Amino acid sequence: MLEDLLEHAKDILGYQRPVKVRIRPLKMSIARVSFKYGTITLDPAVLNLEEEEMFYILIHELAHLKAETSYHSSSFWREVEKVFPGERAKEIEDRIMTKLQRNMV
Repeated sequence: MLEDLLEHAKDILGYQRPVKVRIRPLKMSIARVSFKYGTITLDPAVLNLEEEEMFYILIHELAHLKAETSYHSSSFWREVEKVFPGERAKEIEDRIMTKLQRNMV
Protein backbone atom coordinates (compact mmCIF):
# COMPACT_ATOMS: atom_id res chain seq x y z
CA MET A 1 0.00 0.00 0.00
CA LEU A 2 2.80 2.44 0.91
CA GLU A 3 4.48 2.00 -2.49
CA ASP A 4 1.15 2.67 -4.25
CA LEU A 5 0.65 5.84 -2.19
CA LEU A 6 4.19 6.96 -3.02
CA GLU A 7 3.68 6.45 -6.76
CA HIS A 8 0.36 8.32 -6.63
CA ALA A 9 1.99 11.20 -4.72
CA LYS A 10 4.85 11.34 -7.24
CA ASP A 11 2.37 11.45 -10.13
CA ILE A 12 0.35 14.28 -8.58
CA LEU A 13 3.44 16.38 -7.85
CA GLY A 14 5.09 15.51 -11.14
CA TYR A 15 8.19 14.22 -9.37
CA GLN A 16 10.16 12.08 -11.83
CA ARG A 17 13.24 11.00 -9.86
CA PRO A 18 13.41 7.60 -8.17
CA VAL A 19 12.48 7.61 -4.47
CA LYS A 20 12.90 4.81 -1.97
CA VAL A 21 10.92 4.55 1.26
CA ARG A 22 12.55 3.06 4.34
CA ILE A 23 10.88 2.21 7.63
CA ARG A 24 13.15 2.82 10.60
CA PRO A 25 12.68 4.18 14.12
CA LEU A 26 13.39 7.90 14.23
CA LYS A 27 14.17 9.76 17.43
CA MET A 28 13.38 13.35 16.50
CA SER A 29 10.69 13.16 13.81
CA ILE A 30 8.15 10.91 12.13
CA ALA A 31 9.70 11.29 8.68
CA ARG A 32 12.74 12.70 6.95
CA VAL A 33 14.28 12.89 3.49
CA SER A 34 17.74 12.36 2.15
CA PHE A 35 18.48 14.57 -0.83
CA LYS A 36 21.71 12.70 -1.47
CA TYR A 37 20.12 9.23 -1.67
CA GLY A 38 16.57 10.12 -2.71
CA THR A 39 15.03 8.35 0.25
CA ILE A 40 12.14 9.03 2.54
CA THR A 41 12.55 7.44 5.95
CA LEU A 42 9.39 6.89 7.98
CA ASP A 43 9.07 5.98 11.62
CA PRO A 44 7.14 2.69 12.04
CA ALA A 45 4.38 4.58 13.90
CA VAL A 46 3.37 6.15 10.58
CA LEU A 47 2.15 2.74 9.39
CA ASN A 48 -0.61 2.88 12.02
CA LEU A 49 -2.11 6.06 10.58
CA GLU A 50 -5.05 6.32 8.20
CA GLU A 51 -4.31 6.19 4.48
CA GLU A 52 -4.96 9.92 3.98
CA GLU A 53 -2.51 10.76 6.79
CA MET A 54 0.21 8.52 5.34
CA PHE A 55 -0.44 10.07 1.94
CA TYR A 56 -0.05 13.55 3.43
CA ILE A 57 3.30 12.60 4.98
CA LEU A 58 4.54 11.31 1.62
CA ILE A 59 3.36 14.48 -0.14
CA HIS A 60 5.06 16.56 2.57
CA GLU A 61 8.37 14.76 2.17
CA LEU A 62 8.20 14.72 -1.64
CA ALA A 63 7.53 18.46 -1.56
CA HIS A 64 10.86 18.88 0.24
CA LEU A 65 12.57 16.85 -2.48
CA LYS A 66 10.84 18.65 -5.35
CA ALA A 67 11.42 22.13 -3.90
CA GLU A 68 14.99 21.05 -3.09
CA THR A 69 14.82 22.48 0.41
CA SER A 70 14.73 21.08 3.91
CA TYR A 71 12.89 24.23 5.03
CA HIS A 72 9.20 24.95 4.92
CA SER A 73 9.73 27.65 2.33
CA SER A 74 7.15 29.19 0.03
CA SER A 75 8.24 26.86 -2.79
CA PHE A 76 7.78 23.87 -0.45
CA TRP A 77 4.26 25.01 0.53
CA ARG A 78 3.31 25.59 -3.13
CA GLU A 79 4.00 21.91 -3.75
CA VAL A 80 2.02 20.75 -0.70
CA GLU A 81 -0.91 23.01 -1.60
CA LYS A 82 -1.22 21.36 -5.00
CA VAL A 83 -2.70 18.41 -3.12
CA PHE A 84 -3.80 19.81 0.25
CA PRO A 85 -4.93 23.43 -0.28
CA GLY A 86 -5.59 26.02 2.37
CA GLU A 87 -6.05 24.84 5.93
CA ARG A 88 -6.39 21.18 4.93
CA ALA A 89 -2.66 20.52 5.40
CA LYS A 90 -2.70 21.98 8.91
CA GLU A 91 -5.81 19.96 9.84
CA ILE A 92 -4.16 16.71 8.76
CA GLU A 93 -0.85 17.59 10.45
CA ASP A 94 -2.69 18.32 13.70
CA ARG A 95 -4.56 15.02 13.48
CA ILE A 96 -1.32 13.12 12.83
CA MET A 97 0.49 14.75 15.74
CA THR A 98 -2.42 14.11 18.10
CA LYS A 99 -2.50 10.40 17.18
CA LEU A 100 1.25 9.94 17.40
CA GLN A 101 1.51 11.73 20.74
CA ARG A 102 -1.08 9.32 22.13
CA ASN A 103 0.98 6.38 20.86
CA MET A 104 4.15 7.71 22.49
CA VAL A 105 2.70 8.09 25.98
